[in-house]
Amino acid sequence: MQASLDFRPGWARTAVASLALLGVVALGGCINGQSIAISAHDSSAAADNSAASAADSITTSGVPAIPAAGDVLIAGGASASNRSLASAEFFDPSNGQFFLTGNAGASRAGAIAAPLAASKVLLGGGFSGGATIRQFSLNLDGKVIGSAEIFDRATGAFSPAATMATPRMAFTATPLNNGKVLVAGGFDNAGNVLDSAEVYDPDEHKFIAVGNPMSDHRVFHTATLLLSGKVLVTGGATNLSGDTTNSADLYDPASNSFSVAMSPMDHQRAAHSATLLATGPLAGKVLITGGGGGSSVFFKDSSAEIYDPASQQFLLLATFLNEARALQTATLLDDGKVLLAGGFNGSVAISGGILSGASGSISNSAETFDPNTLEFSCVGGFSDESLRCNQSMSVARAGHTATWIQRRVSALQPVDERRACRAHRDVAFERTTAASRADHRRNRSGRSQRSRHRAQQRRNFQSSRRRHVHRGGSDDHRARIPDRNAAALAT
Repeated sequence: MQASLDFRPGWARTAVASLALLGVVALGGCINGQSIAISAHDSSAAADNSAASAADSITTSGVPAIPAAGDVLIAGGASASNRSLASAEFFDPSNGQFFLTGNAGASRAGAIAAPLAASKVLLGGGFSGGATIRQFSLNLDGKVIGSAEIFDRATGAFSPAATMATPRMAFTATPLNNGKVLVAGGFDNAGNVLDSAEVYDPDEHKFIAVGNPMSDHRVFHTATLLLSGKVLVTGGATNLSGDTTNSADLYDPASNSFSVAMSPMDHQRAAHSATLLATGPLAGKVLITGGGGGSSVFFKDSSAEIYDPASQQFLLLATFLNEARALQTATLLDDGKVLLAGGFNGSVAISGGILSGASGSISNSAETFDPNTLEFSCVGGFSDESLRCNQSMSVARAGHTATWIQRRVSALQPVDERRACRAHRDVAFERTTAASRADHRRNRSGRSQRSRHRAQQRRNFQSSRRRHVHRGGSDDHRARIPDRNAAALAT
């Protein structure tokens, strides 16, 4: 049974702002919100099943492809046709290609994914449904869900797991050293931005509440496990009327509690990414990239900064992403590089809590960050015509998940095991043709064009910062952008 509901103004502000950020609404012009019609389902399970069956999921013929150790699992997200996805694919770093695997039980956008063991991944929460725009009104069919699933690498299939105490969307999930998973923030099905957190215990198969709240309500924030075992929580939107923060918290598993970090980020950011670096001169530090920040306007941001746990300071880098990304994923690869995949590459304006304008699109491109050179490089090369990365993913995605599938600790011929897992896709491996190699050489020869593009990025970014005041950091600190990469490597 379904009922047509019209919520004003609280849920309207929540739905419009959150889904605009999610990339479900990717417009080329402006719209003036008048009303939002939402189909409410009488159970979470019904919402999940309805959304999953109607989602723009991608199916495979026969048995789904099985990822191997070292691959990256990408699941769910929002499609270009404005529906949550149940499909999943994985990225093979060895040949730079994406392959489809099994579908999840529920379609999810703004969900979380966290590895539980060497061969399993926890997938939970998110928005299940879709959105349409009719006569300047945003109509939503679906809801924020609290269910969770487990993906098994051995079979390429998903199975049901526990349910969170609070349904959450646009929250974080961080695997802890004790085998548990911290889930924090987001917003619930009533449109409340949350400052609460829960911990998933795989042994008990249940979620347990954290002792105290975070210092800010947070949605579209990040949470990163540090070498100390603590979790760095950064940024996010404090409400869904367009206000973002540069504040940070630290979670301590020993006390199951939060404390305020010593310094804020250089930029206000929401829908950004944060990754602990494992090798090179930045080992143990955190790479923070992209997102959007501001007040009433979520400006697109192609900048990056580094958090140093030793000094507890944030440092803005001089290098930029090849294109602005929000709600992208950032995954640490085997070679120490970071894969940035998909995301929304535009900006969103909110007036009086209502979406007043948006521009941009959902991306199906990806790029990598090298911690040794501090450079961002496109997967599949850079386009001199569009001044963006070439398309490389199977599907355009925003608000999706990406999980590096761990290598098994085993002495039993890991190379042979990897070959056996991939025997069924030998033909796909041959798709790295001479043409693609020629494209790569041509893209490398066009570095001068890329240099001009990045110089223009810096000029545009510095110009936008003069029009918008950010909290945290001094003017003198921000003026020394060219010296920041050297400082990041030296610290």
